[in-house]
Amino acid sequence: MSIPVILLHGFGCDSRFWRPQTAALTAAGCAVFAPDLPYHGGPQEGVQRSLQGLAAYVAALPDEGPAVLIGHSLGGMIALQVAHDHPQRVAALALVDAFPSLELNCAYLPGMCVDGMEPELRGWIEKTRAEIIGRMTQAVYDEIWPSVVGFDARPWLSDLHRPVLGVYGGRGRYAVGDEDALRRDLRLTDVAGPVRVRIVPGAGHFVNLEQPQAVNEALVEWMGGR
Repeated sequence: MSIPVILLHGFGCDSRFWRPQTAALTAAGCAVFAPDLPYHGGPQEGVQRSLQGLAAYVAALPDEGPAVLIGHSLGGMIALQVAHDHPQRVAALALVDAFPSLELNCAYLPGMCVDGMEPELRGWIEKTRAEIIGRMTQAVYDEIWPSVVGFDARPWLSDLHRPVLGVYGGRGRYAVGDEDALRRDLRLTDVAGPVRVRIVPGAGHFVNLEQPQAVNEALVEWMGGR
């Protein structure tokens, strides 16, 4: 598994949100790169202030050959956009609680946190995101966020011929055994390439931090079986 892997964090997050996965994928032999995206600790200039601009930035990252893009939340939307705009740059993509549109997110897996989430983890997530978003200028926020709200990959999912993995916190709505239903609900059945869906019961939006072992196992197994 020497193919490059790029981990793309969510809105108001940074590379620290991928620490468990960075360690696990590196140990599995992947060449892992987890950048801080523009306006999230990364570059502040020369990148269009939109989801599409962030996708163009990712597509231009130097690497050898196509990469596996693993994106959480906004990072998954960016991965989808890169796969659409620059398919030659993408070997496969994993959506970690990421959606083809926020409309689907709100309809089927709404909310950020679940009851019973570890208070220390929830506190760290909320504090860290507040700090990152607080460092954005209002102009940056006002330009990026509408492009996230307006993102909709559903019209071109059928053009996506790359392998896709979806890993989702069940939010108490979906359990193990509901993968086919969730695949349909999120329109991932429209993807032309092979699609797998994994549900982590009892977890919420930050499933990669809430249940890191389950997410790590899903990613490593998928990477090895592509």
